[in-house]
Amino acid sequence: MKRLVALIALAFATQAHAGLFDDNVARQQVQDLQQDNAKQNVRLNQLEASNKQMLNLLGQIDALKQEIATLRGQIEVLQFNQDQATKQQKDLFTDLDTRVRNIEEAKQQQKAAVQAAGQQSLDDAVNLSKSGKHKEAVVALKQFITASPADPNVPTAQYWMGNSYTALKDYKNARFAYAEIVNKAPDNALAPDALFGLAVCANAQGNKKEARGFLLQLIEKYPQSEKAATAKKALISVN
Repeated sequence: MKRLVALIALAFATQAHAGLFDDNVARQQVQDLQQDNAKQNVRLNQLEASNKQMLNLLGQIDALKQEIATLRGQIEVLQFNQDQATKQQKDLFTDLDTRVRNIEEAKQQQKAAVQAAGQQSLDDAVNLSKSGKHKEAVVALKQFITASPADPNVPTAQYWMGNSYTALKDYKNARFAYAEIVNKAPDNALAPDALFGLAVCANAQGNKKEARGFLLQLIEKYPQSEKAATAKKALISVN
């Protein structure tokens, strides 16, 4: 009987202990679940924060894209304006260049026309001298020199004027005309002829010494000229 009572008591004690054990396990499981839940909440909060940062970055990226698009548009406008300004400047320079070229061409044409007219007047005056119309030649040659004092053919006009004055026996004016060539255009092809003309005038005036001096000057200064050979022969007659 005592043994039966002991067994029953033992059974109750075991069941009580088992119930206590089950409560502890349940409590631990609850704590574990709470910890897991807390961890999940932390991770969720971190993810939410990360998402917010990502959304913020995406917003900034979109804003930057808009700014870049705006800047690109402004650059395109500036480039267009610059291209237009460059084109206008180029067109302006082209127009100015064309105008200047037209003016220069007009000047050249005018100059050519003047030179042609001057050359014709000179030719006419020289022909008068060659044909023996010396008074008319002198007038025409003076007109040419007065109208075109810088013309490169002035020495030619001076020479033929000296030639006509010599033919008219106006040796003073003839010598002046020849001297203009010798003194102002010594490199001109007619300079040797002008020196010879001076010698002729001096000899005609009876000044053989002066005539000889002009001939010697001609031979010394222009030894290769045709007039140098003529001057050597002329020296004989002025001795």
